[in-house]
Amino acid sequence: MKNVKVIEMEFNAKSFKDSLISGYNNLYNFYPEIDKLNVFPVPDGDTGTNMNLTMTNAVKEINDLDSESISKIADVFARGLIMGARGNSGVILSQIFRGFANGLKEFDELNFVSVKAGISEAKEVAYKAVMKPVEGTILTVIRETAEHVLTLDQEIPLPDLFQKIVDFSTESLNNTPELLPVLKEVGVVDSGGFGLVKIFEGITIYWKTGKIVPQRKKQIENTGDNVVMDLQNEEFDYCTEAIVILDSKHINKINVTQVRQTLEDQGGHSIVAVVDNDILKVHVHTLMPGNTLIFLQQHGEFKNIKIENMNLQAAKHVKTISVERELKNPAAIIAVTPANGIAQFFKSDLNIQYTVNGGSSMNPSTDDYLSAIEAVDAVDVFILPNNSNAILAAQQAAKVERKSNVYVVPTTSIQEGMVAALSFEPGEIAKKNFSTLKSSLKTVTSLGITASAKTTSIDGVKINKGEYMGIMNKKIICSYPTLSKTMKYLFDRAISKSTEIVTIFTGEDAERRDINAIRKYLDESFDVEYEFIDGDQPLYSFLIAVE
Repeated sequence: MKNVKVIEMEFNAKSFKDSLISGYNNLYNFYPEIDKLNVFPVPDGDTGTNMNLTMTNAVKEINDLDSESISKIADVFARGLIMGARGNSGVILSQIFRGFANGLKEFDELNFVSVKAGISEAKEVAYKAVMKPVEGTILTVIRETAEHVLTLDQEIPLPDLFQKIVDFSTESLNNTPELLPVLKEVGVVDSGGFGLVKIFEGITIYWKTGKIVPQRKKQIENTGDNVVMDLQNEEFDYCTEAIVILDSKHINKINVTQVRQTLEDQGGHSIVAVVDNDILKVHVHTLMPGNTLIFLQQHGEFKNIKIENMNLQAAKHVKTISVERELKNPAAIIAVTPANGIAQFFKSDLNIQYTVNGGSSMNPSTDDYLSAIEAVDAVDVFILPNNSNAILAAQQAAKVERKSNVYVVPTTSIQEGMVAALSFEPGEIAKKNFSTLKSSLKTVTSLGITASAKTTSIDGVKINKGEYMGIMNKKIICSYPTLSKTMKYLFDRAISKSTEIVTIFTGEDAERRDINAIRKYLDESFDVEYEFIDGDQPLYSFLIAVE
């Protein structure tokens, strides 16, 4: 990029908007690679996807914006980022550009001085968004970049200044493993920081060439072993999901690329196809779900089928948010859930008024939360994000919301969300309930069992791809070839004489023999009550709450 021919540019509102689009396109071209930088060996690496979707919303906001004001474009772009922010990376990214927009306000033009002011303010606002900033992350990259930029005393042309920003941010990114041991242990740089550098690169390419970075076609993107995804088409039709137990003739022989191609030829999009030994799992948006099922049945027998009419969901959503809010309800709880089974349990057994489908990555956007807040129409709204990566977007929604009083309970797991919901006291003062719900989180130990997506080593635990990892309170503590051994290791360390009840959420891939093995071990080894819930969650065979 340093060797491209620099041309004369007009630094006006239109060129500024084009530079932002160029930054977005460059991020889009690399987001699958960013996803693969996931440190945790669970196949839910989604930093690139979250940043991409966050930027997508911002670009939509400015695409048709007719304004001669650079400051206005920066402000609308930042607002779009905030409303579309997904995950911690998306929220922090939104704050970086919010700070940049704030720094441009008094100038309303692009020059050496205004960009320096913008990058300085970007650092300040981003750090304020996080209660306990962690160094070695995207925050470090924007901070060190800003600090280097502020040392530049002699004015230089804007394209050269942006090249400096790329150079400084790349240097900071490459140093992130030295600041965050887990990155060095796994041998990767910070994924959020990598995404930010790619945005800076795209912006800089535009200022140096006058051309927007083209968005490479990436409707088919291999994001891991036998996984293909299509995230581009956003039409509403039937969301179709199926799990097929493959016939013996298809085991180890099925071509997932051909499966995806056939689904696409049938008019499908948003396609995910996964093959794991004798299981084929497919997700597709299609107008003809019947054709999808007929094709899939040629490969074996169905284990699960789910079809949802997204047109009806969209119509219901539009109707809900268009109604004038009267705050008819005194209080309501919103919970983020990864699957229908857990969502139904939260609604029916825990009296949750509204659940937000977070999917396997549990990353609703700020706008998703705001829509949920509108739907419950309550004076006091309590949000249970149930994932550490979903808290910042919830807190951002709480800042944006103007009618309801919003309380974000910092639940980092489904298990914590469950005990928090059980602790809610209807009719109690909101602030007291908020305190009670936060205190309840200390009473539960969250366990999880899932298969590793790669061979690695974390916190001294050696993990081989395909092994069953035992996770306690977000930390991997063991990894064994058999689920049974992992389960025993977890229970032996989590269950004590003071334990009253164990709640086990069974995942979509949980086997009956493993459920029976858990029952047997609990019955023979502990004097404790336990309950199984059909959670149907992806990725995790079992999510377990020990209280």
